[in-house]
Amino acid sequence: MIQDIGIKTIDTEFSKPTPSDRDYVLLFERTDVFVMPKTGKLPTYADWKALGGEDSELVHIFEQADTQFFTVLDPADAIKDQLKREISRYLRTISPEWLRLGAVTALHLFQWYQTHRFCGCCGAPMEPDSKELAMRCTNDECHAVTYPVISPAIIVGIINGDKILLTKSSVYKNPVYALVSGYMSVGETFETTVKREAKEETGLDIKNIRYFGNQPWGFSGAQMIGFWAELDGSDEVKLQEDELKEAKWYTPEEIPPAYEENPLDLTHYMIELFRAHKAPGQKE
Repeated sequence: MIQDIGIKTIDTEFSKPTPSDRDYVLLFERTDVFVMPKTGKLPTYADWKALGGEDSELVHIFEQADTQFFTVLDPADAIKDQLKREISRYLRTISPEWLRLGAVTALHLFQWYQTHRFCGCCGAPMEPDSKELAMRCTNDECHAVTYPVISPAIIVGIINGDKILLTKSSVYKNPVYALVSGYMSVGETFETTVKREAKEETGLDIKNIRYFGNQPWGFSGAQMIGFWAELDGSDEVKLQEDELKEAKWYTPEEIPPAYEENPLDLTHYMIELFRAHKAPGQKE
């Protein structure tokens, strides 16, 4: 999974550093990322200077593997025009592998900065705080502080004897097979969310819900929390068609080929465990 591709964990507890040439300056526009046109690599601070960037534009976001990460809230067109634009999925393939977690987390934070540019209390402009990872209101009579938004979402592998339920989204183009998933609602426990999402999306009742693991998923600003569960009652699927276009039961041998050799996301990591007969409580 994306957080397991090395011990290169992210650290946000530090004072604002002075950038060095090997540090990264990650540039985004909405969900697109800009990379160096010849190499396809993420821009470093040395690249940023060569592109004509100014230090005053840099926003420090975190440290990973003794490397500092910066972003820019409004990169100039003159700089973006010198770079190659890629969709966010490109970040799943960059090298070295440990950089994927940092790059996706940077995207998460950039999108948070973009949606919190004005204070929700008084409407005044917000600016990155100089002491911690936060946005602070510039109104001297307000000074509201907002911290990065993390949206908890569940994933559940529903097992029915020797089969697992795989789904296809009706929202995304050409989606790969996945597990039932969804965001938590206010006042819910994780287990309540698991039961609700299973019932809403597939019409199925489940039991014996067991926590499996979790991961940060900056593509959607989420923290994904994975569970295993067993079918409770009828196995007839009733699709919530505005969410899913397909949901079927598969044995390990029937599961479609994996779309990644080493899945970065929790959903497909769990599917591969089931394929390998390693899911908790799985029948041989």
